[in-house]
Amino acid sequence: MSPDRNRLHSLVDALPDAEVQVAISFLAELGEQEIIDADTATKLDLARAEPGDDIPLEEVRRRLGL
Repeated sequence: MSPDRNRLHSLVDALPDAEVQVAISFLAELGEQEIIDADTATKLDLARAEPGDDIPLEEVRRRLGL
C-alpha cells in the first residue's frame, strides 16, 4: 500500500466516532466527482465569470434527455 493510503487509513482510524458518518459522506461525494484537466478547469472558470442565469444540473440533464 502506498504511503499516502497508509496515511489516509491512519487519519480515518483516528477519527472520533461522532465524525465517522461525516467522513463517509465526504469521501463518497469526493469519489463521485469527475476529474478534469487544467484546460477544462480554465474554461469552466471563464464560463462561471460570464453573466447569465444559472441552470441547475438536473434541468440541463432534462433538456438533454439524460
